[in-house]
Amino acid sequence: MCVKSYNSENFHRVVERLNSVSSFIVLTHARADGDGLGSMLALAHAGKAAGKKTRMALPDAIPARYQFLFEQESTDEPLLDENEFSRVVDDFELIVVVDTHALSQLDEIGQVIISRRDKVIVIDHHPTGDEIGKLQWIDSSMAAVGMMVVKIIDALHWPFDGVVATALFTAVVSDTGWFRFSNTDAETLRVAADMIDRGAKAADIYTQLYQSDRPERLKLLQRMLASLELHHQDELAVMMLRKDDFLQSGATFDETENLINEALRLKTVLLAVLLIEQDGCVRVSLRGRTGVNVAKIASRFGGGGHAQAAGLTIKDDIDTARELIISACERELDKSQGRQKSD
Repeated sequence: MCVKSYNSENFHRVVERLNSVSSFIVLTHARADGDGLGSMLALAHAGKAAGKKTRMALPDAIPARYQFLFEQESTDEPLLDENEFSRVVDDFELIVVVDTHALSQLDEIGQVIISRRDKVIVIDHHPTGDEIGKLQWIDSSMAAVGMMVVKIIDALHWPFDGVVATALFTAVVSDTGWFRFSNTDAETLRVAADMIDRGAKAADIYTQLYQSDRPERLKLLQRMLASLELHHQDELAVMMLRKDDFLQSGATFDETENLINEALRLKTVLLAVLLIEQDGCVRVSLRGRTGVNVAKIASRFGGGGHAQAAGLTIKDDIDTARELIISACERELDKSQGRQKSD
């Protein structure tokens, strides 16, 4: 059992709502990460073991590095895509959204659930987003949504097997950079230890997440590092991946996850940027050291995230996006370092 209890009013309302229904769909955001996927899987799997009718939905494909989580799931009930979700959503009493409450991150599924807001509940730790659910439990103090799901499953006394423990350990380590990030606290480590006690195999999970890359991903990493530029007294690292980089390397978009962290190996870098060129837009990832709030930068462009990790999309060409982002990052660095007054 987890050591720390939880007394949020919305936490108790979420528990009561999940307990009261006989069926629910769980979904997470597009371009899903380990926290979103692990939290989704754990909640759906535990709910099914408790006798609930459950399904999972995802706006796009499961990234290759997280496929191992779903190997034990029934093959006759694959994840619902956008079209299948629209077809069956009204057969379920509840829609549970985990690890986001930003409508833009749900792609077409977002348009389906917004008209069903009364039966949507949100479980998230991101401070920014939209009111997509009638009931939203948002706690930005949590290092991972997986920690919130642990509390929910325990409060409901749902079965907690090795699949659930593996999924939630993956959720926690994904959003803490295997406990390297500043959001790692004592409770995070207690939850991780609890998941190991319940069946998660840490060494196996590490191998799946960090030692199972395709050669194509390393080629993409090489091309990204070749693009690295240092700006603003070497405090700002800017990297770019153009469409041609994917063509030449053979890598896929989901293989860009965590590549941005390589720039933070440099002692002088306080803020790292990775721009990824796609059809009609540029996806931008931001990472900052403690004291630099990259979520503020993302919010200026309609994006969001955490203080040290955020993202956004710019509908322009990659070179224009680069200039816009560099300017915004330099202003934020000056503010964070006390070189100019806040707006």
